[in-house]
This record gives sequence, structure tokens and C-alpha cells, in this order.
Amino acid sequence: MRTERFRWSHIQSAKTLEQSRFVRFRPEMRPILLNYFGLTPGMTVLEVGCGPDTMASYLAEGIAPGTVTGIDLDEEFIQRAKTKANQSSIPNVSFSVGDAYNLPFEDGCFDAVVSYTGLGVLTDPEVATQEMIRVCRPGGTISIAEAATGRLGINFLGIDSVLEEESFPGANRYHELVQRIQAAVSDTLISGVGSRRWSPQSVFGLLGKLGVTRIRFNAWGYGTAPDDARVPLEQRQRLREAEYQSQKEWLEELRETCQTGISHEEFDELITLTDARFDWLSNHAAYDWEAGVSIVVSGMKVTS
Repeated sequence: MRTERFRWSHIQSAKTLEQSRFVRFRPEMRPILLNYFGLTPGMTVLEVGCGPDTMASYLAEGIAPGTVTGIDLDEEFIQRAKTKANQSSIPNVSFSVGDAYNLPFEDGCFDAVVSYTGLGVLTDPEVATQEMIRVCRPGGTISIAEAATGRLGINFLGIDSVLEEESFPGANRYHELVQRIQAAVSDTLISGVGSRRWSPQSVFGLLGKLGVTRIRFNAWGYGTAPDDARVPLEQRQRLREAEYQSQKEWLEELRETCQTGISHEEFDELITLTDARFDWLSNHAAYDWEAGVSIVVSGMKVTS
């Protein structure tokens, strides 16, 4: 049995991951995404690479009385997902630690198997896709979604990136340090993640290669902003506060665990600037936003 030693929680904390996904999976998007994934009420669904439950419960609410099982190799993520499931009122979702290369389920025991940004980080997505097909029943649905705009998406950094003058003292320095850290993370922590043969954008060709039929392609675009008027003002402030806290925790963790080429003094400087930016954002309409496009491919497992 082969096992991927990589753990995404070593790169991105559960809290940060949840923050980025929470605003993507809005209630009004659920019918569209269920259609893209080929999911209907009453199905038994497996999500491969579920993380700390960023999508499984969202799907479970849409397919009740069906069930969603989430599986991930990262014990930290699964423990958090189980804790959240115990605290929620969603009874039709469950989680377990498992290897995408050797799924701990019998052949054909799920009506549908899905993966959202899970296969793209694996060094051998072909083996994982074969496993997804194996545990899906004949005539069932296999769906893969991966980001087409890269791991960091598309970002607009607010008014301070448009005007020549800084919105808060040190804004330009803040963005310089953030960009350096993001580049360092890509070069060190994320190096070796994913497959050279199958990029996240090309991984969909695996379904056709492995005999999946009736393949459908859809593009799913999302945009999120802390100042979105659809979000109540108090919740917007909580979201921004959570984003601020998770960023500081991420920086503290990187300072201690990752060779980024950024000195401890520069980390201290960036954390101070992060405080200053949060104070400014709390009192100004900045309209920062993040956007991205994911490609969703679905097909049917052959019946014979």
C-alpha cells in the first residue's frame, strides 16, 4: 500500500482553509454545484480529500436524506471535521482518516464520488482517480473539481493598491513582504506537491483515459469580499477578524517552521503592519476581494 506523506495542514491551517471556503460555498450556489457534481437527494456520496470539512456538510444538506462520507489523510483535519460534525445539526455526514491511493471501502459502495481541489496536490492523481472509480457503483457519478486560476486565486488588495499614496503607513512594505512570503511558500512548502505529469488543470483527462463516460465540463467562478452587502455587517466584521487572526497565526507558524528567507525581524515588522492594516480596514470600506475559477468535470462509471 502506498501512502502520501504530505499533509496540507502543514501548509495551511484548518482555520485559514475554512475561512477561504466559507464564503465560496454560499447557500445560493448549492443547487448549481450539486448539478455540476451530478448529485441528487438520497445518494450515498464520498468526498476524497475533504480537509477539515469545508464542503462535505455543505453537500450533505443538499442531498438529504442521502449521506456524505469525507475522507482525508490528514489526521488534524479529520479530527477537526469530526468535532464540527458533533457540534452541528447535520446528521448525514461522517469523516474518517484514509488514503486516497487505497480507499478503505468495498467496490461499488457509493452512488457518487467527488473531489474538490484534492487530486491536484497528489503526486499520482491517476491512482487516486482509479480508486474513486473503483468504489463508485456502475452507473454512478465521478466528479473532480480543481482550480484553474492557481492555488492563490486572483486578489485585489483594496484601495491601497490603487492610489499612489499609502492608505496606512507601511502599506507598500506590507504588500512587499506578503508577496515575498507567498513566493517562498510556493518554492519550499509547496514544491513537490502535485504531479508533473498531470497538472490540476489537466487532471480531468484522467476520467476519459480511465473509461468514464458521458463526461461533462463546467466552469465555476466565485468571488468573495469581506464588504459584500449580502453578508450582515456584524458577520462581516467577524469574518474580517477571523481572517486577521488566522493570518497572524499563519505568520507565527511560518516564522518558526519554514525556511522562507524572511528574517525574524521582518516577520515582526510584517505582524506589526498586519495589525495596522486591520485597524485601517475596520474603519474604511476597502472592498478587498478574492476570486477564482474552478473547472468541474463529471462522468458516469460504465455499467459493464
